[in-house]
Amino acid sequence: MPLLSSIASASVRGFSGYGLSSGATFIAATGGTVTESGNYRYHTFTSSGTFTVSAAPSGKFIDFLIVAGGGGADQSGNQFAAGGAGGVVEKLAQSISTGSFTVTVGAGGAFSTSGDNSLFKGETAIGGGRGNSSGVGFSGGSGGGGTSGGAALQPTSASGGYGYAGGIYGGGGAGGAADGNNGGGAYESTTFGTLYGEGGSLSAEGAVSSHKGGGGGANTDNGVRYASTNGVVVVRYLYQ
Repeated sequence: MPLLSSIASASVRGFSGYGLSSGATFIAATGGTVTESGNYRYHTFTSSGTFTVSAAPSGKFIDFLIVAGGGGADQSGNQFAAGGAGGVVEKLAQSISTGSFTVTVGAGGAFSTSGDNSLFKGETAIGGGRGNSSGVGFSGGSGGGGTSGGAALQPTSASGGYGYAGGIYGGGGAGGAADGNNGGGAYESTTFGTLYGEGGSLSAEGAVSSHKGGGGGANTDNGVRYASTNGVVVVRYLYQ
C-alpha cells in the first residue's frame, strides 16, 4: 500500500506537470499604452511599436481596430478641397499566438498629401486620400474632396473595412460619404467605444476632426487649412 500510494501520488504530480494543468488562463501581452475597462485590457498604439504576447491560451481571442492616417487638405487660389478620412478595419474574435507582432501607425497627411497606411497582424487600413482643389479628389481609405470626389478603396481591399467616397470639396469619412463641402461622418465602434475617421469639411469653422484618422479641412472665411490626424491601432482581450 505505501508503495502504491507513492506511485499514485507521483503519477498525479506527473500528469499535473504535463498537460492536466492548462497553465495560463488568459492572454498576457505588452505594448502600447495599456488600460483596463471591465474584464478587458486594451493596448492603444498612437505610434508604431510591437505587440508582444507571452501567453495565448487555446480558446482565447483578441479584437483589434486599425485606423489609417487622414488625408490632407489642398488649396488652389481661393478654392480649397478637404482630405478624406483614413480607412478603418475592425476585426473581432481573432486567434493569436505567442510572439511579437509589428504595429504600424500611419501618419496623417500634410497639406496636399494623402495619409499613410496603418498595419497589424496582416491587415491594412489605407490612408485617406488628399483633397484636390483643381480636379478630382484622390482615392484612399476614404476619398478626398475635389471637383468630384475621390474613390474609397478600403471596403473592397483585402482587409475589407470602412471608408466612403469624397464629395465636391468635402472629404469622405469612414462612416459615410461626403455631402458637398461637408465631410463624411466618422465610424462609430461599439466594441471600442468611440468615433474614428471623420472626413474633412470646408466651413466657416473648418477645424480639423479630433477623431483619429480624420481628414484635414479648411476655414473658408480666413483661408486657413487644418492638418489631418494620425491613425491609431487598438487591441483588446479578456484578461480576467
